[in-house]
Amino acid sequence: MENKDNEKMSYYSQKRTDILKARTKRCVCKYCGGELKLRQILFSQYDDARIEIFCKSCDRIEFGVEPEIYHNAKFFVEETGFNCFPNLDDNEKTKQMTIAKVCEIINWQNQNIGILTPEGYNIKLNINERYVGECLTLSEDDLDNEEV
Repeated sequence: MENKDNEKMSYYSQKRTDILKARTKRCVCKYCGGELKLRQILFSQYDDARIEIFCKSCDRIEFGVEPEIYHNAKFFVEETGFNCFPNLDDNEKTKQMTIAKVCEIINWQNQNIGILTPEGYNIKLNINERYVGECLTLSEDDLDNEEV
């Protein structure tokens, strides 16, 4: 019986590792938008090591979010000045925490309406790139020549 339990744990561990590998290829850190990597991390004095997704830029264990979610959350926070943590100092760390919280909200909403699965989006997204933070600088001549 014990051998069968070990086989089951091994299967689930490999399956979990495969899921984590797939997430590192497609997801980004919800705090900084940075690249995610797998890392073996020791959790206790008993050398209990597990493989986790890690953001080297933030130096934290991070499960990540779809890049589209991060870019939309960042754009929302920067454009509106939204702050989830008004009692904290208004600094870069607080902004990162607010972006991460907005990412969690968008992620939750997308999962609950059924367009986001553990494997990513299950529909084709039609993202307006100009809306999600693209900066466009126009001169007066450009504006005069622009057709409405």
